[in-house]
Amino acid sequence: QGEWMFSYRYMNMHMEDLYRGSDTIPNTMAASGYMMTPLDMDMNMHMFGVMYAPTDKLTLMFMTNYIETKMTMANAAGVATMNMRTSGLGDSSITALYQIHQDNDSNAHVGLGLLLPTGATDKKIASAPMPPAIGRDQPFPMQLGTGSFALLPSLTYNQQINNTWSWGTQAKATIFLDENDDGYTHGNQYSATAWASRNFGSKLSVSARLEGRVWDKVDGTQTNGLHALNPVMSSPADPSNTGGQKLDALIGLNYLITTKSRFALEFGKTVHQDLDGVQLGTDWTATAGLQFAW
Repeated sequence: QGEWMFSYRYMNMHMEDLYRGSDTIPNTMAASGYMMTPLDMDMNMHMFGVMYAPTDKLTLMFMTNYIETKMTMANAAGVATMNMRTSGLGDSSITALYQIHQDNDSNAHVGLGLLLPTGATDKKIASAPMPPAIGRDQPFPMQLGTGSFALLPSLTYNQQINNTWSWGTQAKATIFLDENDDGYTHGNQYSATAWASRNFGSKLSVSARLEGRVWDKVDGTQTNGLHALNPVMSSPADPSNTGGQKLDALIGLNYLITTKSRFALEFGKTVHQDLDGVQLGTDWTATAGLQFAW
């Protein structure tokens, strides 16, 4: 009760290879059916969080982020022709976490949050090999926000074993509530993760984690997007090329700097993905973070 915590995390996600379902395909119009397809994409995200506990059981949390994206596009022959970039504030969230169980070696809590559409959904194409595309909205993956409010429920359980090992599991969802001003609604997202961690001394621990995620297709299309201009112009602008599922394997390291501060690293590799339509696949993610409590 009465404690505050500030967190900063930096995440880099790299995507490459064009998928239809769980199979990779060439970046050509003959294979994909589109004049423009993505070759790769990098997203850098700076995530900031503040938590406050008004009681021992209740914690309130606010999170926001700053996003930088870059996507390399290929023409119908599979040759790179342009880079698209966006940067700016992403969506934010407010969340309440409530402890529903605690004993000597385990605890559980439920969470309910609200996604705030603070990120832009109308970033424009500044230059393109096809002049009619200039001034249109960039495709869904390049936009910084969703433009919609969403509920963020979660359930988490942790258990300690002999002060050396610990394990836990978490389920969470993003359930969108309304259509955005650009004519579409992002698909709901559902994820579950489980992890195990081992202490090495009083300050260092290492962890291994599996995370599965399922997300629904976008409902609607961008009113000022490339798909409205020409349905086969760009694969990431086509709402039928959204939705899918994937499984990530991750390893992590946590180091206790002081009793009130912590440093953490985590690296993840996508080991399986099955994507709807034609989409760029995820390759790996890397995250570094700091936490300070007072």
